[in-house]
Amino acid sequence: MSTRRFAASAMAAAAMMALAGAVEAQGAARQDQRDRPAGNVPPADQPLIRRIPEPTIAVEGGFGMLGYLGGTAGVGPTWNVRVTGSMSPRVAIEGNYIGSVNQRATLDRSLVLTSLDAGLRYNVLRADEAIVQPFVVAGVGYAGWAGEGGDAFALTVPVTVGVERLVTRNVKVGARLNFRPAFFDDLTVRGAASQTGGDSWALLAHGGGAF
Repeated sequence: MSTRRFAASAMAAAAMMALAGAVEAQGAARQDQRDRPAGNVPPADQPLIRRIPEPTIAVEGGFGMLGYLGGTAGVGPTWNVRVTGSMSPRVAIEGNYIGSVNQRATLDRSLVLTSLDAGLRYNVLRADEAIVQPFVVAGVGYAGWAGEGGDAFALTVPVTVGVERLVTRNVKVGARLNFRPAFFDDLTVRGAASQTGGDSWALLAHGGGAF
């Protein structure tokens, strides 16, 4: 497919984000060692490890629109549920569900998408460095389509850019643009002259709670 080179770049970006998170964790550990006098073990009422990273969990829902590349179907409504676990101020992991309903371009019938994926997120800025926090996400997942010409299984490599911010201590809002190339997919309608696939894009606004 024409998107394979792009997907390879996305996987490379995910590896770079993981490496950035590891480097940041090592830097925090070295800083903790510098803060502690050499050879000085803290007394029993103080922990041996002073900084214990505790992931912050966020649960969010979103709504927006989704479209297909190559004329597979028209633009239609999409919805999203996501759980995010923050591992550091820069790095987080995400689990996503996304669904949509789109009208087939050549038929008066709908194409229904169900997709699940996991991704690695890198925050371009820390939350306290700007009025909104920009981020990028790369991941891998599953997609299936029900309806005329649907396909029960395909591999996806979603890539996302977005921004978000807290509006209260526990409520956050944001928006994201997602590109979702698909592999091993075939959404061609019977009798069609050319093959169509499941490559798609989505623009969503989202909100939820952080705990």
